[in-house]
Amino acid sequence: MLNANKRGAMHNMINLTYDGADLSAWVFELPNKHHHLFKVCFSDGYENIFYTDVETGRWMEEDLGFTQLAEIVGVSMRPLIKLPVHVPKLLIWHCQYYNNKLLNFGFFGYTNGRYRLYEIYNTNKRYLYTLMDMENDEWQILGNSTTAINKIDPIFLDQIIKILPLYSEDYG
Repeated sequence: MLNANKRGAMHNMINLTYDGADLSAWVFELPNKHHHLFKVCFSDGYENIFYTDVETGRWMEEDLGFTQLAEIVGVSMRPLIKLPVHVPKLLIWHCQYYNNKLLNFGFFGYTNGRYRLYEIYNTNKRYLYTLMDMENDEWQILGNSTTAINKIDPIFLDQIIKILPLYSEDYG
């Protein structure tokens, strides 16, 4: 049975067996164009964000990676997912020390009309936002909620914008 909470987000209850124990959990879908993305709140009090990896389609647990629990949650989620087909995106991962700090992110670049777009992914493989390389050396941020945009690290963003053009020849 599908329900809506007070914010209008769809949620459902799932039942699963993990580590020999039967568990139930409330599942709240978080809108996302790039992942199947859900907040899962278990009856024992544990909660986390679970989502599919855009490269492999495997389920991940935010900040923990490819866990056994994520795999079991993913199997339990199949009946709830409207479009379960996974089309893999091969991300390019950039990792370097920049000003004595590790700079690590993944991206998927493509052209739309006359613009280059880059989907940016965090090290935990979660989609952050899309950057569009505009004319006159300007960039526009697309594809995420206002809340997420307000949390953007401007230093990280500036570093990414300096690095992405180095890869533009890879796409022709």
